[in-house]
Amino acid sequence: MPTIHTPRMTFHYRVHGDADGLPMVLLHGSFASSRWWEPFFHILPDAIYAVAPDLRGCGDSSKTATGYDIPDQAEDLAAFVDALDLDQFDLVGHASGGAIAMEYALQHGHRLHSLILVDTAPAEGVFTPLEGLRLLEQMRTDRALLSQALASLMPAAPPPSMEPDAFAAFFAQLVEDAAQMAPAAFTAVAEALERWNRFEDVGQLTLPTLLVWGDQDVIVDRDAITRTLIAIPGAGNLEVLRGVGHSPMIEAPVVLAERIIEFITEDFAEFEEVRETAEEEGGPH
Repeated sequence: MPTIHTPRMTFHYRVHGDADGLPMVLLHGSFASSRWWEPFFHILPDAIYAVAPDLRGCGDSSKTATGYDIPDQAEDLAAFVDALDLDQFDLVGHASGGAIAMEYALQHGHRLHSLILVDTAPAEGVFTPLEGLRLLEQMRTDRALLSQALASLMPAAPPPSMEPDAFAAFFAQLVEDAAQMAPAAFTAVAEALERWNRFEDVGQLTLPTLLVWGDQDVIVDRDAITRTLIAIPGAGNLEVLRGVGHSPMIEAPVVLAERIIEFITEDFAEFEEVRETAEEEGGPH
């Protein structure tokens, strides 16, 4: 995996496709790493230049005790894309990575071609009860509990594109990645999502936005994803993946890739009309 140093932190990241292709940046969620995007990368055409960083505290990127607030991680992302000289890229965020993506879009939306939120944390943030935080902390030392928790996020796995033995080895790597997170990261992201609420502010997001949700998601329910959909003016539709849980990039990478490719290659004229209307009415843009 390549490495890049920024003033904020050091990133390890995965890449796919031709460097002169359509740029896409993909953000993983909590207890994860860029490895989660590997099955999805295998489906993407080389005409898409996909880049997936290990976020702060995860994978092989900098493991710090602080810096996990959502605005801080959005600035981590800003430093990362600046270092890679990426502009007008499609930004894909999964779970807590969706919160980071929304925050980045609010601060740096002019850099984006589109925003894609996959089983995203809702725009109003997430409350984790004390017993939930204790369970997250317990996962630091209880590998069986950690494995069980990750398995619950992908009930439709393995996908048809992956042999069971290959998936078992892949899943073992996911568990190992989660176990090797920075100690602070086990609870810090959940606590950050409690402090983060951009529900009113995402009304500024008129850029083309796609929401994707697996109807077997045990983390994000239909009401939460629908509230976020309605709150974002640029979000025209919710793509529901039947029989899929919280992790479409692993459970249904072919279907997810089809939905995203169709979205980013369509004519965004109607989205431009939304943007222009918002500007004419004096709203933020």
